[in-house]
Amino acid sequence: MKIWAQSGIVVLILAFIDVIIRGAYLHRPFLEWIASLAIIICYMIFFFIKSILTGVYETDINNKEQLKEKLKEKMSDTFILCFVAIGATTYKYNLPEDFVGWIAVIARFIILFAFLFGIQYLITVIAWKRSNKI
Repeated sequence: MKIWAQSGIVVLILAFIDVIIRGAYLHRPFLEWIASLAIIICYMIFFFIKSILTGVYETDINNKEQLKEKLKEKMSDTFILCFVAIGATTYKYNLPEDFVGWIAVIARFIILFAFLFGIQYLITVIAWKRSNKI
């Protein structure tokens, strides 16, 4: 199995070099180096999911109290990220001028926060259950 892991790293490095040379240095069209970028993204997603399912992600959580503290930390980080993202997009596309516009901004914030925190919650709980074999 070690040979497959090593060959995967070689493919990842070649794809990364291809993106750097063709994308950043030579400024080639996007369609020429999108396959290499897709390889890198798929590789990252695969190992992220693998680390969650094997229990090596979030290994510092040992009991329910630590899990609750980690989730509170992730909630505050997600709140700040969503607030900055919604604030920046609202400022970029002009401030709303009526009540309905402000309600739409608040609704976008709530939807974005719920989506991002929901993903982080699921990942953290799954990783905790896998690492503690519950």
